Amino acid sequence: MKPKFEKNMRALRGLAFGLAVLFTAGLPAKPPAQNYPEYPHRDGSAQTTVTAQPAYDQQVQSTSSTQTAASWQATTTTTAAASPTASRSAAGPAIGPRFDSNLYTVEKIPVRTSSQVGEENTYLLRVTALADITDVNISETLPDGLNLVSTSPTATRDGRVLRWAAIPRMSAGQIEEKTIVVKTTREGDFLTTSKVCIDPVVQLALRAGTPRLALAKTGPATIELGDRFSYSITVTNNGTADAADVVVVDNLPQGLTSSGPTTFTIGTLAVGESRTLNVPVTAANAGEYVNTASVTASNAASVSTRAASPTRIVTSRIQVEKTGPDRIFVHRDATYNITVTNVGDVALENITVTDSLPKNVTLVSASGSKGSQSKDRVVWTIPSLAPGQSLTDSVVITSSQPQTTTNSVTARAANAKVSDTASATTIWEGAPGVLTEIFDNVDPIRIGDEVVYTIRITNQGAFREVNSQVRVIFSDEINPVSITDQTATINGKEVVFPDVVIKPKGATLFKIHAKAVRSGVATTRLEFNSSFLPRPIVKEETTFVY
Repeated sequence: MKPKFEKNMRALRGLAFGLAVLFTAGLPAKPPAQNYPEYPHRDGSAQTTVTAQPAYDQQVQSTSSTQTAASWQATTTTTAAASPTASRSAAGPAIGPRFDSNLYTVEKIPVRTSSQVGEENTYLLRVTALADITDVNISETLPDGLNLVSTSPTATRDGRVLRWAAIPRMSAGQIEEKTIVVKTTREGDFLTTSKVCIDPVVQLALRAGTPRLALAKTGPATIELGDRFSYSITVTNNGTADAADVVVVDNLPQGLTSSGPTTFTIGTLAVGESRTLNVPVTAANAGEYVNTASVTASNAASVSTRAASPTRIVTSRIQVEKTGPDRIFVHRDATYNITVTNVGDVALENITVTDSLPKNVTLVSASGSKGSQSKDRVVWTIPSLAPGQSLTDSVVITSSQPQTTTNSVTARAANAKVSDTASATTIWEGAPGVLTEIFDNVDPIRIGDEVVYTIRITNQGAFREVNSQVRVIFSDEINPVSITDQTATINGKEVVFPDVVIKPKGATLFKIHAKAVRSGVATTRLEFNSSFLPRPIVKEETTFVY
C-alpha cells in the first residue's frame, strides 16, 4: 500500500488534477463553456476553486471548492442518438467531449461510428500538453455491451479498463493520441470513461558563470627605423561572470622603447565589456620584434591569455628590372619590359619611372599609364606599391641601322626617397638576304657532249656578311668533270665548295664542267647553307639528255 500512498501524495503536492471526459459519438459540437479547477500557473501561483455551471446539475456543485484529488472522472452515454438527459447519469458528472485546463487539454473525437448492433465504432482520445508535465497516465473504461476490438498504440487490459504505459514527460505543445475501436453487442446507451492523471512541472532556474578574458593586439607590420608608432591592446570579457582585478601587462622587447606606461590596472571588467589601451613606441633598432601582452584576473586564475603583434623595422627599398632582346634585326620592334618591385617593408607612393631612350632609335609605343613621351625619354608615375608588390610596363623602340644600344630606366619613390636603375643592351643586326642560282649553258644535249653549270650566290643584304657553304649533286645522266675553283672537290656525283664569306651586296661564282653519259632527264641539285639559316636552301636544274 505504501507505493500507492506515495504516488497519491506526489499527485497532491504537484496540485495535479485528473480529468474524466465524456465522449458522445453523436454530439460533435463542443459543450457550453465551463470553469474547471485551475492548476499551478507558470508563475508559481495556484488556484483550485471550482464554480458550478448552470448547464449542469448539483452533482458538479457537490465538488469541494478546494478539491485536490489526483483525478476527475465523468461518464456519458455513447449512442448514435444520445439524449441530453442521458448525459447526466448516476455514474458521474457530465463534462462533455473536451476538457481544458491551463496545463493540458483532453479531447474525444469520433472517427467512424455506427448505430447498428454488432458494428464497430472508432474514436480518438487526444491529450495536448499546454505546459511541461510529467507522469502522464491515461486509461479508458468500457461499459458492458461494448467489446474492445483494438487500440493503437496497444493498451493493456484489466477487465474492462484499458491502460497505456505512463508517459514520463510531455513538453508544452506535445500531443499524445490513442485510437480505440469497439463493437456493440446489444441495444442500449453505453458510457465510456476517460481518465488522465498528471504531475505538473515546477522549475527553478539557477545560473553559474565564469569570466573568460580575451586579448587582441594590433600594431604596424613594418615601420621605418627611428619612427614613432603605437600598439593598441583590447581586452574583452567573453565569459558569463564579471572579471575582478583585471591587469594588462605589455612586455616590450629590446629594440623598442616606450614613452608611456606598459602596465594597466583595469579593475572589474563586466560580462561583454571591452577596454582598449594604447602603448606609444619608438623603433630604436632595426630587426623583427614580437611584442607580447598578457592579462590576468583574481577570480580567473586559470585564465591567462596572451596576444602578440610582430613588427619589422627596416628601411624602404625599391627595385627596377629591365629586360629586352639581346639581338634583333633592324626595322624590327624591340620590346623592353620594365618591372618595378617594392622589396622593402612599407608601402611606396608616387613612384616616378623614367626610361632614357638611346640615340638613333625611334619610339614605337609605351604602356606606362599617365606617362609623358618625347624623342629621348618616357616618364610615368606609379601611385603606390605595397610591400612585395610589382608592376610591369613596356617600351617598344626600333632602329633603322645596325648598332648596339643600351636602354636605361630609373625608378624613384617620393615618400621614401629611394631609387634604383637598370638597363638592357641590344645588338641591332641587318637582316641577311641571299639569292642562290644554278643553270646550264645548253639544253638539251646528246650523250657524250659537255655541259657547263654555273652556280652564283649573291648576298642581297646591305648590312652584314654571310658565310656560304655550297654542295652540288648530279643524277645518273651526267658526270661532273672539272671545276673552275681549284679548292673544290669532286666525290663521284657530288661536288663540294669551300666555305666562303660574301660581303653585303656581294656575290661568289662557281662553274662545273660535266659530260652527258646516259639519256633521260638529268637533275642537278644545289644545296646552300649558312650560319643564319635553320636549314639548307635547295635549288634544282634539269637537263634533257638524248
